[in-house]
Amino acid sequence: MHAMHIDDLTITQIRLIAELLRLRNVSAAADSIGLSQPAASHALAKLRVQFDDPLFTRTPKGFQPTPYGERLGTAAQEAVAVLVAGITSGRQFDPGTTTRCFNLYASDIGQMVLVPKLLGYLRKAAPGASARVWPIPLEKPGLPLSSGDVDIAVGYFDNLTTGFRQSFLFRDRYVCVVRATHPKFVKGMTVEAFQHAEHAMAHSTGMAHTNIDQLLARHQVRRKVALSVPGFHVLPMLIPNSDLVAIVPGMLAEAYASHLPIKVFEMPVPIPAFDLRIYWHERYHHDAPIRWLRRAFVELFRTRATARSKSAGAART
Repeated sequence: MHAMHIDDLTITQIRLIAELLRLRNVSAAADSIGLSQPAASHALAKLRVQFDDPLFTRTPKGFQPTPYGERLGTAAQEAVAVLVAGITSGRQFDPGTTTRCFNLYASDIGQMVLVPKLLGYLRKAAPGASARVWPIPLEKPGLPLSSGDVDIAVGYFDNLTTGFRQSFLFRDRYVCVVRATHPKFVKGMTVEAFQHAEHAMAHSTGMAHTNIDQLLARHQVRRKVALSVPGFHVLPMLIPNSDLVAIVPGMLAEAYASHLPIKVFEMPVPIPAFDLRIYWHERYHHDAPIRWLRRAFVELFRTRATARSKSAGAART
């Protein structure tokens, strides 16, 4: 792009390009930035002439960017994110008076175990705030974090690397859950019983458990999968009325074991533990509300996890 193009662009045009890529709809993009639909259409027509490219076209799959339009839209989103971060970085943040809605990525485990505790914290420390958990996209999960549409991601993510920062919360492990009266496990968990039982498994993409079977295979252990479900959260509820075995994170098993007739066993072979972390884009590292939210997660979960670990260690000794 030539320098004259940059000189001719306005912030409204840059925001329009960014929103067109995000929303794939002229009317929705216009509403998002406070333009009328005719004004947005006129601005898009002008941009097409200016860049000598259609930028966005109607296809059988809807309103889609051209290759150049996608690159330009991505650059516009990043530019807007940097500008917003710069504007807000100097503002004071008062959790007691904020009405902000915090947007999160959280796995099903995070939604079941972590989010309720966060809401309890918000009620006391930031009573006017709210939270919204978004489904984790299979492709480009980092884009909403870099644009500011999502504030942080909580859990285990192996696809948030370049441009992202992270902070350790606590370490969890995998355990096996079976119904309390399962005949194969009267004497505990063994490799033989594990392999002869039928299993239920979760198959969420991009999470720590995607390599469980690879880890089991290192010990020449396999599981016979009779049921596969999208996430972990339903597995403990299926166990009491079946002869299925499920591998789930320990924190989730603990949450269910107190009110369901299930038994929790250690894995029959050693499986590495995994770390739960919070992730945020480096553009928002100094953003006051997100800094406060990160500290809230650390206060809620890192200190509690440390205390739980010490307590468990004391019990073993």
